[in-house]
Parts: sequence; structure tokens; C-alpha cells
Amino acid sequence: MKPEFLKPDYLQNELGNKFFPNLMLHRKPENLPLQINWRRVFILPTKPGLFFAFITFLMLIASLNFNNNMGLMMTFLLVGLAQVALYQVFFNLKNLTIDHVTVKPVFLGEEAEFMIHLKADEVKYDICIKNKSSSKDSLTPCLIELPADELHPILYTTMTSKRGWLTLGKIKILSSYPFGLFFAWIWTNIDAKCLVYPIPEISPPPLPTHAQSDGETTVIKQGEDFHGLKPFQSGDSMRLIAWKRTAQTGALISREFQQTHGKKLLLDYAQIPLADTEAKLSRLTAWVLIAYQQQLDYCLKLPQFNSGYGYSSKHHLACLKELALFALPQSKTT
Repeated sequence: MKPEFLKPDYLQNELGNKFFPNLMLHRKPENLPLQINWRRVFILPTKPGLFFAFITFLMLIASLNFNNNMGLMMTFLLVGLAQVALYQVFFNLKNLTIDHVTVKPVFLGEEAEFMIHLKADEVKYDICIKNKSSSKDSLTPCLIELPADELHPILYTTMTSKRGWLTLGKIKILSSYPFGLFFAWIWTNIDAKCLVYPIPEISPPPLPTHAQSDGETTVIKQGEDFHGLKPFQSGDSMRLIAWKRTAQTGALISREFQQTHGKKLLLDYAQIPLADTEAKLSRLTAWVLIAYQQQLDYCLKLPQFNSGYGYSSKHHLACLKELALFALPQSKTT
């Protein structure tokens, strides 16, 4: 039987957390506010920094070869400048605090916007943020200046590809201030999530009339049932003109149609004649938006969910959330 300290799990978890905390801390979501300590900061030279080192090395070789004191003085001056830049880029990230993250729900196909709020006890410059999935060619959101003891946000955006919870995941906070010779970075895993609603159907059919027996009926123009005659108004279709009545009165008369609805509207997933689940959710999302805009008393009925009748903002958001998480594994955040 192997000793405890030779087991793989022990080496990965216990010894890793003890001797390599910088590499282990970002594996699990971290609580905010989070202050970046010096142990988590990594530094490497940039491409211009490597070129700068190469040119400085050539200057050193040439100055020694020709015994040029001015060349040696310039070389040592450049080396000292690089050393100052190395310390400065380190202190530019040290003690930076990620205070909190705010995010608003979006619809599928839109950009999710994560507002990452930063603060520090001294002035910081050129603070940038990248996601683990960010490509090299993508624009990196940066904060040019972070004043001391002030809270400033960095807007990080990412496209949504599916409905449900979109996790920010691991982010890389980096800086190359002041000269771009070195860049310092840290990785952290922030448990920030954005709720992605289904994309609304572009041209949904009229609202259903399932609940027309509930309550008093109302008149909706351009329905299917003939209601009566009315004076012609600008914007009425020429097909609605009652020509016989117009000929009798000498004034343009148009026909008026209505559609009866109850005060309460039922949006039932089972009664939508579509085979695709996402298409059903897309139509229900569009109907929920229309019903909320018209302040109708509606009920969203899904398998294992019934919102009950209502039209408040809270009821509206609850319906959209259930549509976003329909048939998806429920997380602790929900």
C-alpha cells in the first residue's frame, strides 16, 4: 500500500495547494472581492522586450570589443531602464482588487456584457482583461488609468451561442506598463454568470386565443370576425372598403373586423404546432415580450412549470428565466 504522500490525488491537491498556490487557486471559483497578492503575479518579456534585450546584448559585445566607454555607459543605462520597467510592471498589478462583477440578461445572439469593477490603494495604469477563450486577434478591453481608492469598471463582452447560463470563466488580468518590455499577468476564476434568453421569433403569429372564455372580451382590429362599418381612415387597406355602402352615402366606408380575447392569456408550450423545441421556445419568448408590452394578464405553461396569471415585471422576468433554462441542468445559481 502506497504512503499517503505518494498518492496522485494527494500530490495534486495537498502538495499542489501548499507549494504551488498560484497555479491552483484559479481552478475553482473565487469569492469577491479578491485582492491580488504578489505571489500570484507572473512576468515574462514581450516581443519588443526580447528585441530590446537582443539589441542591448549586441551593444554590450560591440562596446567591449572596441573598448568604447560611451557604448558601455549607454548599455548599462538601458539595462537599468529594463530593470526599472520589470519592477514597475510587477507593482502595477500587485494589490489590485477585483471588487465585484455585474451583468444583465441578454437574448441569444446578442453580446453578453460583464462589468468587472476594479479598485486599488494606489494609481494603476493600463490594466487589461482577457478570457481564456479569447483569440489573439480579438480586442482586449483595457482600463487606461485606475485612480487610487476609486471603483472603475472594465467592460468585457462575449458573443452568446446558446441559451441558459453563460459563465465568464477564467480571466487573465495583465499589464505591460510602462514601456511594454515586460508583461505581468494573473489568472483567476470568477463565478460570474449571464442568463441568456432564447432568441425571440422574428415574425410570430398573433397571440393565441386559448383563454378567450376567461373574463370580458376586448376588440382587436384586423381580426377575422366582421364587426361593423366605420368611416374610412388614413392607413386602412383598400380591400376593406365597403363599396356598396360608399356608393349609397357618397363617403368612403370601410369594414371593421375584430378578434375576441379574454382578459387572461394562456401561453401553452404543448399547444404550439412545432416539432423543434428551440422553435417553440423562440415563439413563446416573442409572445411573452408582446404580452408584457401590451400589459396583458398572461400565464406561461411549460412541462413542470406554471407561472400563473400575471403581468408584473417580476412575473415577466420569471417567465423568461424559465424559457432560458428549459430542459437544461439546473445549477446552484438558479
